[in-house]
Amino acid sequence: MDVTLEEIAKLAGVNSSTVSRVINSPEMVKLKTRQKIEAIINEKGYKPNYFARGLAKGKTDSVGIITSFNKNPYMIEIIESIEYQLAMDGTFMYLCNCQHSLELEQKYLDELMHRKIDGLFVIESPSLNTKENLYLAKSYSCPVILINQHTKPYGDNFIVGCDQEPGILEVFEEVKRRKLFPFILLIPDGISYSFNLKEKLFETWRQENNLGENEARCIKLNELIDPNHEKSVWQSSEVSKEIFDRYKPRSVLAGNDLMALGVLAAARDRGISVPGQLSIAGVDNTYISRISIPAMSTVDLRMDEVGLKAAELYQSIKDSDNTNINKTLTLPSNFCFRETF
Repeated sequence: MDVTLEEIAKLAGVNSSTVSRVINSPEMVKLKTRQKIEAIINEKGYKPNYFARGLAKGKTDSVGIITSFNKNPYMIEIIESIEYQLAMDGTFMYLCNCQHSLELEQKYLDELMHRKIDGLFVIESPSLNTKENLYLAKSYSCPVILINQHTKPYGDNFIVGCDQEPGILEVFEEVKRRKLFPFILLIPDGISYSFNLKEKLFETWRQENNLGENEARCIKLNELIDPNHEKSVWQSSEVSKEIFDRYKPRSVLAGNDLMALGVLAAARDRGISVPGQLSIAGVDNTYISRISIPAMSTVDLRMDEVGLKAAELYQSIKDSDNTNINKTLTLPSNFCFRETF
């Protein structure tokens, strides 16, 4: 059974309040008394109940992170960046993976609010960017920082993200400048706001430049169930072989780095040199793009910086009234040239 603060006090022959001061404000206790109590604490393995202490002072020094696709390198890099920044000031984190389930997201949200967290980070959870959005028109007992949410903030909500449009358009213009036609945009069908935006940008660019489908074409992968899972590499690879045979593209922009890796694998199987005969780019700039052989050109969505900025935002608002803090922070993307384009 865990030893209690009162038992530590009894063994040390002092009041419970003195033990509490040793833990919370040791400079207020005489050195000899403090050393005696600390020795007993170490011997007995006493651990303070930080949760109860947090409730008493109105803060728990804890935050929640709600997300989906926690196997996706894109999400991992954002989460790790948040964790690195907040761990330095002693903040505890609850990581909740919703696994595409709205029901599970609501359950986690309710539980985190019950635990009186001081802040909540939401990273592309199932309800974000849908009509079931759990945060758009609701306020909670703590600040909520929405990452890559594509709407205006509400109440105590804040938004941090990266605008993928500049980087995507850089790819399109590079294709045009170098005449890398036929050009293929390869994305999943109807998966998310992010992929739908890529298609919208593509169609606008194609029409503005009077490009026919023989020059630029968007191909959707209906059978791609989860573009953020490693299986998408092999699914994209098989589809790419069919695309090579039918359209003979000179360049391909894949919806994310995992899919781009599949395109690269297909090119290798077909004996197509990259970038000599085929230029390939992905989106995200995850570690996968950096360690692929050859190194993958990709649209950099600046995950580390997004996570860092979100964590810094939380640190700035947790002890303020939020009145002078911008509700939205958006970083621009850029095209990261490597060996495949």
